[in-house]
Amino acid sequence: MHGFRMVLPLTCIMLIGYLAKKKGFLPDAVLPSINGILYWIAIPALLFRTTLRIGGEGIAQMNLFWAIHAGFLLAPLTAWILARICRSEPRRAAVSVLMAVRSNNVFMGVPAITIAMGQAGLDALSHYLAMGLVGYNAISILGAQLASANKRLTLRSVGITLLRVLANPLIVATAGGLLLSRTSLQHLPEWIDTVLKTLGDTGSGIALLTLGASLDPGRFVRGLRRTGRDVVFKLFIHPVIAWGMFCLWPTEQILTQAVVLVSAMPPAVNNFIIADGMGLDAEYAADVIAAGTILSVLTLPLWVRILGIG
Repeated sequence: MHGFRMVLPLTCIMLIGYLAKKKGFLPDAVLPSINGILYWIAIPALLFRTTLRIGGEGIAQMNLFWAIHAGFLLAPLTAWILARICRSEPRRAAVSVLMAVRSNNVFMGVPAITIAMGQAGLDALSHYLAMGLVGYNAISILGAQLASANKRLTLRSVGITLLRVLANPLIVATAGGLLLSRTSLQHLPEWIDTVLKTLGDTGSGIALLTLGASLDPGRFVRGLRRTGRDVVFKLFIHPVIAWGMFCLWPTEQILTQAVVLVSAMPPAVNNFIIADGMGLDAEYAADVIAAGTILSVLTLPLWVRILGIG
């Protein structure tokens, strides 16, 4: 029951966003700007403030590091093997590899974890992001390049990928929070903390509104049959792999719960942008995102129950 109570607010806010778009309140032209504000300002403010507050506690937990990075390696490899068995063409197989671990950590993960697990869950999610964002981005993108026959992996391409990863505002925010937590600036002036908190608090609701506005139910119906393997992989197999890694490298229960639950989130919306920029099958990526996001309304309550959250 707790799982459905968690999903109900998410679904309602996404539905409001979808209806707002249908009524013309959130036209396509403004969505990129809103997403830009979220991606570059609101969510980084939330992550910076939370990471600054928890300090380097999460970084000291090496079991967390090994568990999540082993999952980052195993999940794309498994997705690639399944794509090869199903004889997917290289550009589509590369999308499967790219999306294997790239969950919607920000627009859906942050509000879902906050609703399901409260501040303790958000702290755990911040530990995960601080520890794993670089590997999450680098491994998934490099893996997609390897899986694509028309993308040769060169030293230059690796360098460009790593530079883009390091310029990610989410990585900059978490790294900045960690660095400042080791200095005398760990406790910010109250007015600065209030600014960051206000910006962060606006992020979750707006993120869900824009996510709902970006959904295309028609694409979900048209693409469900051909995307089934990757949707099942993202919503079920990826979190199972993540959970399995914590059996090998155990850590605190709340960390395990937060990481597995965020691994069960649907594919990140920016997978489409990355796939398009890499010359992969971006249309297929969009279909997987649409199907995964809509079906996650049904699967996330199951994971909340399985994990014993609440």
